[in-house]
Order: sequence, then structure tokens, then C-alpha cells
Amino acid sequence: MTYSIIGILAAIILVITNRDVFLTRKDAIAGTRNTYCWFLMAVLSYYVTDALWGVFDEYRMTKIQFADTTLYFVAMAAAVLLWTQYVVDYLERGNIFDKILRYTGWAFFVFEIIVITLNIFHPVMFWFDENGVYHAESIRHVTLAIQILMFLLTSAYTLHVTIRTKGKVRRRNLTIGLFGIAMIVLIAFQIIYPLWPFYAMGYMVGTCLLHTFVVEDEKEEYRRKLEKSLLREQAQKDELAESKKALVAALAEAERANKAKTVFLSNMSHEIRTPMNAIIGLNTIAASDPTASSEVKKHLEKIGVSARHLLEIINDILDMSRIESGRMTLKNEPFTFSRAIDQVNSIIGGQCKDKGLAYKCTLDGKFDECYVGDAMKLKQILINILGNAVKFTPEGGSVNFEVTEVSRSDGKVVLKFVASDTGIGISKEFLPHIFDTFSQENSSAAGSYGSTGLGMAITKSIVELMNGTISVESEKKKGTTFTVTVTLAESAAKAPETAGGEEAQSGC
Repeated sequence: MTYSIIGILAAIILVITNRDVFLTRKDAIAGTRNTYCWFLMAVLSYYVTDALWGVFDEYRMTKIQFADTTLYFVAMAAAVLLWTQYVVDYLERGNIFDKILRYTGWAFFVFEIIVITLNIFHPVMFWFDENGVYHAESIRHVTLAIQILMFLLTSAYTLHVTIRTKGKVRRRNLTIGLFGIAMIVLIAFQIIYPLWPFYAMGYMVGTCLLHTFVVEDEKEEYRRKLEKSLLREQAQKDELAESKKALVAALAEAERANKAKTVFLSNMSHEIRTPMNAIIGLNTIAASDPTASSEVKKHLEKIGVSARHLLEIINDILDMSRIESGRMTLKNEPFTFSRAIDQVNSIIGGQCKDKGLAYKCTLDGKFDECYVGDAMKLKQILINILGNAVKFTPEGGSVNFEVTEVSRSDGKVVLKFVASDTGIGISKEFLPHIFDTFSQENSSAAGSYGSTGLGMAITKSIVELMNGTISVESEKKKGTTFTVTVTLAESAAKAPETAGGEEAQSGC
């Protein structure tokens, strides 16, 4: 029963001392925890078969004892294989010796399995006589000798690495090397005394030492690394929190500066617009003086053009300041749609006539006489888009304006306005930026065409306030097409129907 007592005692000690390893098998430390756990499982299987062997031997259960002994040698071979894999994974040297140990371990395991399988059919390793007495064959001693060689290789390799290490790593490597040497000695005794549990005692003491000086050290090192990682993570979080505070403060400061800029531009624009209106008025009076010479009138005309252009810039700045501050509001009043279109046609038609352009306006569909919305802002949108078409279309070109109704539901009407020209066009690279503030395709545009870079940004903002959309298609030297949709409300006053496709009067 000595085998049973030693086997049970060894299994209990193995499970108690390494219970944390079994519970956290997938928690790899230094890439070895999983391999080490499987090694312990093989040793535990060896102990179980060792303990059962003593029971079966006591009661002369020969056939069962034969099967148990077969499993005993399988567990032994698996333990040796996993030990070599553990040493290779633990040292992580990545050299030729690692490969030699790894392949040698597998070669021994395969050899052992073949021999054990053959022993089932013909006794080449061990056998039991009629009285149930165990007999060992020479192959058994050969396999034990090979195991001695395997442990010798792992110990020599580990001790060789130990010489080049320091601190706790050196102590861990030394423990692994000494374990191998101890197993060599005990296996040698096992060959001489096959019925004594030297092999089991070696694993029992060895696994306890490995857990104490290797696994526990690894856990402690892993814990320290984890603590350092947590401290770094906390420091990063603190730094991120400080950066966030600084960013919030900078954002607040930028918002205050932007608000101050908007207020300044709004106030200054109002202040400048008053004298500009006076200048324009006085210039008009001076230009109509019959006593003024033609040369003076020519200068006054240039002053008037420049003054009106400056007033347009001031008005654009005022609109942008209102948009940025959220003070841009829309009126919600009934207006006569045909009159608004006539006024747009009158302005754009006159500009086209002065520049030598062909202008055509088409009302396609049925329209109400009155809608509810902001007529002034709607005209501002259309005049801005059509004015740009006139501005960027050379003499001899054409500007077309088309109005259609898209949809009508729940008292809301969506109208679509399409303005197309045969002008200079816009490059594909600049199209995505056309609605940005102060955006101009090239620096010469402002000088040649009097562009401020605010018109399209203001137009887009007003369109969006009117629950609409604006898009543009263009090709260089072929022209541009703007498509605008706006949402207006139906008015109580209904208009007579207009024939589809009929061209509007007054400038069409």
C-alpha cells in the first residue's frame, strides 16, 4: 500500500500548493502559466494511477492493474513532454536549443506511446505473471534512461541560461535546473528499485519548490507590473482630465473672443453704415447738380460705385454677425409670390441687359398668388445666386432661372429654384469649399469681380433657416447650376392657376 499512500499524499500536496494555478489556468504569466498547468495535470494523473496501482496490487486485480500501469506510463511520458515545453516557454530564448528540446520532447512522447501500445499485445516494457507479480523489461529501463537524458538536457540548458541572469530571475532559473537534476537522481534510483516511489517523491517535492520559487515569484512580478500599469493609466487619466479642463477653458475663451468679435463687427458695421448712407446720398445729389462738369460727374460716379460696393460688404458683415450670434430671424408674413419673382427678374434682367447676356425665367407648374414666409430673405437668396451668375458670365453668355413646386403637404409648400449660367465655372477642387466664409477660388476673383467671399455662406445659412437645401454643380469654362429648395407656408388667399411652362413677364 506504500504506492497508494505516497500517491494520495503527493496528489493532495500538489493540488493544495498549486490550487491558484489550476483556478487561473488561462491567466498566462510570462507565457508559461498554461503550459505549467498542463504539466501539473499530467503529474496529478501520474499520482492517481500510482495510488490506484497500490490498491490493485494489494487485491491482486491483475488485469485492471495492467491497464492502470499502461496509463501510468502514458502520464509519465506526458509529464516529461510538458516539462520540456514549459522550460522552453519559460526561458523564451528563441534559439536552436529551444527547437531541439521541443522536438526531442515530442519525439520521446511518440516513442513512449508506440512502446506502450506494443506492450498491450506483447510484453516489451512490463508484464504480470500468474501470481500478479510485476516484471519490468529492458525497454522500461531504456525509457527511464531516455527520461534521465531529457531532464539532463533541460537542466543543462537552464543552468547555462542561469549563469547569464541576475536577481530573482536567476533564482527561478536555478530552481528549474536543480529540479531537473533531482529528477535525474531519483529516476536512476527508480531504475534500480522499480517498486519504490522515487519518481513520485521527486515530482512531489519538485512541484512544491517550483510553485514557491518560480510561480509565486512570477505572480509577484506580474502584480508589480500590473500596479505600475495601473499607476501609469491613472496618471494618463489625470493628465487627460487636466488637458480637458484646459481645452474647456480655451474653448470658453475662444467663444468669448468670437462673441466679442461678432459684437465688434456688428457695432462697427452699424456705425459705418450710417455715414456710408450719407455719403451715397450726398454723392447722388452732387451728381445731379447741373453745374457740375462732365469730369466731376465721372469722378462722382466712381465714388458712388465704390460706396455702394462698400455698403454691400458692410451689410454682408452684419448678416454674418447675426448668423454667428444666432440673432438671424425670419419673418413669417404673407407675400405676393409673383411680385417677388417680378422684382428679382427686374433686377437680374436689367443687369443681364447692361452686360449683354440673354436672360430667361420659367415658372413651371401651378403657384399660389400668396405664400407665408420672409419675402425679403427669399429675394436675397435668389438675387445673390443670380447676381453671381451674371457676374461670372462673360458677354454673349446666358443666364436661366427656373421655378417649380416640389411638394405640398400639411400646409407646407416646397419650392425649387434652379439658376444656371454659361459662365467661367468652378473647379472640382473648390466646389466643397464654396459655402465656406471668406472662400474664393483664387485671389484675383475679388479684384476682377468684386467678391467678398461671404455671399454664399450667408445664402446657405438663410436657406437652412427656411428649412431648405442648396447644392451646386459646375464645370470649368462651361458654367454653373445652383439648385435651391425652400419651405413656405400656404396662405389663406388662393391664387389663380398659372399655365405650366409659361414664361413670367417683366424681364423674361
